[in-house]
Amino acid sequence: MYKLLLAAAVLQVLLAVTECAAHKLTKRRTVTDTGSYVEICIQAPIDLGIVLDASSSISRKDFSTAITFLQEFLDHFDIGTGNEGVRVSIITYGKGIYPQDGFNLTTYNTKEDVIEAVGRIPHRAGLYTDTGKAINYMHKVQLAEDVVRPWAEKISVVITDGNSQEWRLTEKAAKEAREDGIVIFAVGVGPGVRDEELLRIAGDASRVTKVDRYDQLDSIKETLAKKTCIVKPKPTTTPPPKIQKCGELNPSDIYFAFSPLNLGVEATAWTTSFIGHIISDGELDVGFRYGVVSGSCPDDEGFDLDTYSTVEEYRLRLSQYDRNPLPQLIERLLGDSYSVERGGRVEARKVAVIVAGGDGKEAEDLSRYVEQLVANGVQ
Repeated sequence: MYKLLLAAAVLQVLLAVTECAAHKLTKRRTVTDTGSYVEICIQAPIDLGIVLDASSSISRKDFSTAITFLQEFLDHFDIGTGNEGVRVSIITYGKGIYPQDGFNLTTYNTKEDVIEAVGRIPHRAGLYTDTGKAINYMHKVQLAEDVVRPWAEKISVVITDGNSQEWRLTEKAAKEAREDGIVIFAVGVGPGVRDEELLRIAGDASRVTKVDRYDQLDSIKETLAKKTCIVKPKPTTTPPPKIQKCGELNPSDIYFAFSPLNLGVEATAWTTSFIGHIISDGELDVGFRYGVVSGSCPDDEGFDLDTYSTVEEYRLRLSQYDRNPLPQLIERLLGDSYSVERGGRVEARKVAVIVAGGDGKEAEDLSRYVEQLVANGVQ
């Protein structure tokens, strides 16, 4: 099983690509006055339904981690009863559903009460995974038409670590909820939940997120927080407001650095999948540029029969295959990778995501290179 170093760097890019969302759902703020209109990041009113797996496949410790994740996730929202506020419901499930442990949209009126109530949810450790029943309850009861606000967005987050035994029921319940206008995000934890299960729940791969362990949930809470950027027209101007994506307000030049030779096949596949997931976000098609620093060819290529003639030359050349090429890749980032000639922008934030395999010693070796990147203004 490969190890991913510098998990903070992964979180950094998630924060970079959601800069507008960093102020998103907690407060309104004016970004800039262009002369013809004022750009503002503003929270949209949301009715949020959380569906949480509480089955026996989850350890008590991991369930506690999931609860903490939800509390920190909800802290991003301006929870309240006003027209612009966010209202929250939650249903847990295992063998059936546990409505006595959850609460509905109107049960609590303040963020503090909601977060405290989430902390009291018990782990029932049900011997089944009734995901479909839980989604149906969220849709038909908690986010029912006569309960939600007509002007509010309906969003659901489903967190599970396993596959539902009645997958057809899960697929049907999720499809009906989506057809009623509920946008569903599926979060899968660990190797036990299949991609097909998550896709049947979310209905779109862009709303599917997977992490290896419950303690990695923290790195995705920013991406799950709802992002809404709007533009308010100035009272004295006539130009109509335009919808502006977050990347236009906070452009970033992002490099992904990894060595397939160092990572191996499995970890390289994970890395490219992670990059694809990041760039597939609809908010990221404007204002963000991406680059990859990977491989050290021709250093890791072979050589011809007549390239070398002495034993010492052969040994020197062969020794290069044992070296970790990642420091060389980072040195390239320290060079001119962010220059205008290579597509960089003066006004854009410089971000690097470094994915490495190996042990703690390798992490120590890389730390000084990372320090140099930070010293050069790279996040």
